[in-house]
Amino acid sequence: MRQRISYWIPAALCGFISFMALFGSVLPYGNWWKPPFFAFLPMCFFLVGIAMYQMSREVRELRQRLAELEQKGSG
Repeated sequence: MRQRISYWIPAALCGFISFMALFGSVLPYGNWWKPPFFAFLPMCFFLVGIAMYQMSREVRELRQRLAELEQKGSG
């Protein structure tokens, strides 16, 4: 369960800062949203990269296990 939630954390962060920028740009308070938006934007890419790496590692492990099982079944 924890692993499934961890894949959605980057999307939640990206969504949060996007909504912050969207609503901040229409409010008459100025450009207060720009520093946090641009400061946290690299974190979105970093967290997405981590999630993709974890998923690809999981797929590699599953393929390896499948190949081992196929070898045992045919051998």
